[in-house]
Amino acid sequence: MKNTDLILAADKHQVSWREILAQLKKDLVLSGIQTDFFDEINSFKELIDLMPVFIEELLQYYPELFSNLIYRIDIPEKQVENISPGNIQLGFTELIIKRLIQKVYFRKKYSG
Repeated sequence: MKNTDLILAADKHQVSWREILAQLKKDLVLSGIQTDFFDEINSFKELIDLMPVFIEELLQYYPELFSNLIYRIDIPEKQVENISPGNIQLGFTELIIKRLIQKVYFRKKYSG
């Protein structure tokens, strides 16, 4: 999936990149990850571009925290198994952002 496809998915669900970023930061903290990595983000494109870098760092240095994050965000194991081995960071970026869009959308829709 291209960056534009993720942006279109967010637009379709009327979810802003700020809401996605806020949800990501919340899930990071709840997963035991304290970071200021995303503090200087100013657009959805920047978020999408930086996610693979962040994921690579987590996978390399903190794999247990990355597992906590995937569990916290609620990425189905079947989807994780379908990620192409040559494109792990981009695959996880797509899965994470898609799931964050869903979480924000459903919270807004059903919060009254």
